[in-house]
Amino acid sequence: MAIHIDSDEYKAWHEVGHATVCLHLGGNLRGIEFLEGDDRGFAVARGCDVAPDRERSVACGGFAAEVYLLRAGCVEGVDPNAPEATAEVSARVFSNAWRDQQAFFRRTVTENNDFTKEECEEFMRYATERVAPIFDIYFPRMKLVVRELLAARRIDGARVRDILQIGVYQR
Repeated sequence: MAIHIDSDEYKAWHEVGHATVCLHLGGNLRGIEFLEGDDRGFAVARGCDVAPDRERSVACGGFAAEVYLLRAGCVEGVDPNAPEATAEVSARVFSNAWRDQQAFFRRTVTENNDFTKEECEEFMRYATERVAPIFDIYFPRMKLVVRELLAARRIDGARVRDILQIGVYQR
């Protein structure tokens, strides 16, 4: 699986990351959709309702999904074992998660008041150590959610829960 970093598929993975973490932590999700009329092709997970102590994990979900894909060697043209090759992609991943970092730290920043190096490191550590391991459970089913989202451009939260089989007893 090779995903181009500027593709709709990559954007879908980011939002499916948020949704998966939300549902895994017992939250409710209204749905995921690509924004109509948005020239950038952005997607959004909507209506994620979790307990306040779990909001930080959901905020990291999209970033954690991107890092997970990067480390799994799924990002086109990037060798996950070559730090110099991943530096540019890592910067892009942080850029994609700028709003998520604001939610994580519960504060708004501007270009003149950006996140500190320490905050970026905390966000990265939290995402990789506490959130990304969730995807080990769901990764094959997350692929199905991404595929359906790409085809339909919108997917209901209950459908995401069904595909991920969250709340379904597994033998």
